Amino acid sequence: MLLNRLISEKLETIRKEKWLGVYTLCNKAVISYETYRSIRTNKNKDIYIRTLLIILRALEVRPCDFFGDTIFNGDELDIDFK
Repeated sequence: MLLNRLISEKLETIRKEKWLGVYTLCNKAVISYETYRSIRTNKNKDIYIRTLLIILRALEVRPCDFFGDTIFNGDELDIDFK
């Protein structure tokens, strides 16, 4: 599975577990709705590390906990270089 898709799915899972609406998360993270939507819908192939860290901070999740999930350990993890 593509890395960007895994990241977006994991972010959405955490957001929903914390009962945060998309607009609430965007306001808390101080990012635009369009930025988050492009990540959420996999329209943006490049997720900036800075943006991801800002979102994780707003979700109150440490990067090591986020990437420590076993979904990132699979041999089928792929990066879209196109």
